[in-house]
Amino acid sequence: MNIQTNLNKIISLSLVSLTATSLSFATVTPAKVAFAQSGGRSVSPDTINTGMNGTWNLDWKVNGWLHRGRLTINGNFGTIIVNATPPNGQTVHAKQEISIVPDQNGYTLQGSTPTYPGSNQINPKYQPDTFYVKSDGNGGWRMENCSNYHGCIRVNMTKLPW
Repeated sequence: MNIQTNLNKIISLSLVSLTATSLSFATVTPAKVAFAQSGGRSVSPDTINTGMNGTWNLDWKVNGWLHRGRLTINGNFGTIIVNATPPNGQTVHAKQEISIVPDQNGYTLQGSTPTYPGSNQINPKYQPDTFYVKSDGNGGWRMENCSNYHGCIRVNMTKLPW
């Protein structure tokens, strides 16, 4: 056998192996599709709370830090940009994507990993926010920030005109 014959055999075997591998991948189909869910809950495809749609100014104070946020909700998702100012005046800015999840007596607004507004760069100086919202019984809303402050902090909410 010469080198050309050996080369032809190697190429032929490679093509047969490649074809067999491709066919085996093409015939594998998953029996069941699974979706990850946090805490056994998922975000409904229907709007959970249309009363939260719009833009809201939020403010709350934690350990001397004044937090001011602009929350925009449309359906089950939104964004919030927070400016957190400590007593020394060095403001920290953070943007988060928000998702709304139904809870026992209200709704949880869960923030994503904070980034610097206007970029996708993670802001390590700000932790994600978790807000709890429930009806106040008079057609309005009560909000608390429950973001690992050893309890929840009351948040002042003001809805802006659309």
